Amino acid sequence: MSIARNTGIAAATGAIVAFTDSDCRADEDWLHYLIGDLLNSDLAGMGGHNLLPPEDSWVAAAVMVSPGGPAHVMLNDREAEHIPGCNMAFYKWALDEVHGFDPVYRKAGDDVDMCWRLQQSGYRIGFTPGGFVWHYRRSTVEAYLKQQAGYGEAEALLIAKHPEYFNSAGASVWRGRIYSPSSMGVVVRRSVIYHGPFGGGWFQTLYSPPPAFALMLATSLEYHLLVTGPLIVLSVPFHFLWPLGVASLCLSLSVCVAAASQAQIEKPKQRFWSRPLIALLTFLQPIARGWARYEGRLRINATPAEGYRRIASLAYIDRGEPLDEVQYWCHTGMERVNFVYAIVEKLEAEKWQHRPDTGWNEFDVEIFGTRWSRLQLSTVAETVEKGHQLFHCRLNAGWSLPANVLFWSACGLELLLIGLVVPALPWLWMLLLTLPLLGLYFESEKRTLQRLMVAFLDDLAAKYELTKVPFEKMREQKRQAAAREE
Repeated sequence: MSIARNTGIAAATGAIVAFTDSDCRADEDWLHYLIGDLLNSDLAGMGGHNLLPPEDSWVAAAVMVSPGGPAHVMLNDREAEHIPGCNMAFYKWALDEVHGFDPVYRKAGDDVDMCWRLQQSGYRIGFTPGGFVWHYRRSTVEAYLKQQAGYGEAEALLIAKHPEYFNSAGASVWRGRIYSPSSMGVVVRRSVIYHGPFGGGWFQTLYSPPPAFALMLATSLEYHLLVTGPLIVLSVPFHFLWPLGVASLCLSLSVCVAAASQAQIEKPKQRFWSRPLIALLTFLQPIARGWARYEGRLRINATPAEGYRRIASLAYIDRGEPLDEVQYWCHTGMERVNFVYAIVEKLEAEKWQHRPDTGWNEFDVEIFGTRWSRLQLSTVAETVEKGHQLFHCRLNAGWSLPANVLFWSACGLELLLIGLVVPALPWLWMLLLTLPLLGLYFESEKRTLQRLMVAFLDDLAAKYELTKVPFEKMREQKRQAAAREE
């Protein structure tokens, strides 16, 4: 997909390049509004609605109001954080400046990546309601789930390239609000009417409340694997838990039914099975998309080759010492913030997956170094005397989300097997011994990531003429500090 878009950009001779998809039909006034509003603004790009064609099937109408459809994310009435790739236009010079679309995105995600890269370059994107396209939706359940799996694979690539836009659970974090006819969540609050101060507003505007996204977590793959699955599994050997497992499953189904009941389907497209179908798609979509996202994340090797080459070149041997903290003497007057900026620049140059502090985090930068581990780096500067500082670098490593999901899923599966067949095969309890082995492997991955980052920091410190404090001296300093406290 990205390669096709880049081919079109290279062949374009005009100042603006507009994009739509093969499953869309442009309205006759599409370019008039899309390009006209772009020309009359100081924006780099413009997007618009994608609507269901009147002739599309009733199944497509149900798909349209099911989760996962292409949606625009709005920061305000006219400025967008994201516009779908089926309806967007950009100035050619802006596309050239960010080197076009990334060809790594073959199924989806190229539009999201483009919007984020343009915004990171300081440009803004707009939205016009008049420039719309007719977007044909998938007409079968199989095609819909295949599309959602493709979106999941694209999310895995986006997480690898833009981890700062995702939370620790792997869900995208948007600054704006998602506007879509899709079932984005269950609304539990009434609409709000804005009257103006003391009822003096000229227009009384009706505002829809945001969906209760917390309830939608009950439909996620993680919820099924970490809550419902373990409860049902544990109810086999521990029968008193089966009501909790059934209640957890019923909660997920109830949220899907509630979302389907609130879906707004065009009356000509309604059938008596439309809402049951929407409830089914609402249940299956997070599973198909989440499974593909995790599968994609496991296929991606997050550790740059430069990290291992550095360990070899520095002859960095693992001697078993603690790696949760390193210290560097600074005699050049370099400030701690400049040191952190240098770390981030080097991470970007070597293509490490990382997420800098946004101002709300308890770390300076988070590094996603391997499939199974992540590391949060925090720094503190201790002023010893004028012009001399001691930089303390805390390397707090932990298991990644895929590692946690795999470990606890393996735990649930083994408990299920034991609960079913242990009366006949008592030795099957030995299966549980594999869990400590799996945990030890993940712990070794944590330490590997710490070693990589210590070597990374040592290399950076040498560049800026910082002197590393030997581990033995650090241990002696901590012993002396503990003695003074006593």
